[in-house]
Amino acid sequence: MTETSRLDFNERVAIVTGAGSGMGREYAVTLASRGARVVVNDISTGAAADTVQSITNAGGTAVADNNNVVTNASDLVRTAVDKFGRLDIVINNAGIVGFGRLWEMDGEAWWKIFDTHVKGTVEVSRHAMTHLIESGSGRLINTSSHGMLGTSHLSAYNAAKAAIWGFGNSMVEEAGAVGVQVTTVMPSAWTPMTEGAFDNPAVVKLLREQFPANAVAAFVTWLAHQDTTVHGETFQVAGVSAVRTAFSAMPRVRVESATPEDWARNADTLMRDGELTPLRNGGESFRAELVSFDPSMDAELATAAVVPK
Repeated sequence: MTETSRLDFNERVAIVTGAGSGMGREYAVTLASRGARVVVNDISTGAAADTVQSITNAGGTAVADNNNVVTNASDLVRTAVDKFGRLDIVINNAGIVGFGRLWEMDGEAWWKIFDTHVKGTVEVSRHAMTHLIESGSGRLINTSSHGMLGTSHLSAYNAAKAAIWGFGNSMVEEAGAVGVQVTTVMPSAWTPMTEGAFDNPAVVKLLREQFPANAVAAFVTWLAHQDTTVHGETFQVAGVSAVRTAFSAMPRVRVESATPEDWARNADTLMRDGELTPLRNGGESFRAELVSFDPSMDAELATAAVVPK
């Protein structure tokens, strides 16, 4: 096994949103323990202050910030730059959850959940990006979830997590071109947000014992480090395990003519399982579509991105 030296952040500056409790708190504490200076963002004044106190008691450096990521992202970024003079890392973690069937949920409550996750992530990223570029080792880590695949009674949360996944994939290309590494994580951990989410006692027991939040924080801290070259992917992370994930497609089905009747005759074929092809972004998906109609496009597009003007 290759010996790895201790990863130290050498006073680089990180913003962690939603860092007053749960997963965000673990990110902030772990980063600070490795020499990062941390802006602990949370709309709960007491929770943010408590996280900062834990960090400073352990000899770390942190400052609390209570700006709302949806409405005051620019002020949050300004806190980091005014206090520490730079910004190197952003971990977009802030979020809320609410349960209910779409048509029975209050519309304002539904959009509050969605906006906290999506608009909060987008606005913090937008205002932070110039500073991350200037850093020379900028890291942007966004938080999606298994929920992006869809589960009942969580449509706002799940839609938001799917949007963040798509946003992150877009930023891999845009921000990557200017030197900022972007990664999306789908963490599973026992936190205050998950405590009331499961009725099955066996599931609760397993989560409590095998899915500690600090285990996910170790993985995310590694991603955020200036020497880490792994990026541009989506990782599901749980306990001491992680898996690289990608959207995948079943084998393509073609019909003789574009009629509803032809699709009706081929419905069983369309729904048949088969070998999966991973598609990591929209360009790969569109390219596969083009090549299925004209195989010569495979060579044509081998070194060219397929993006609209």
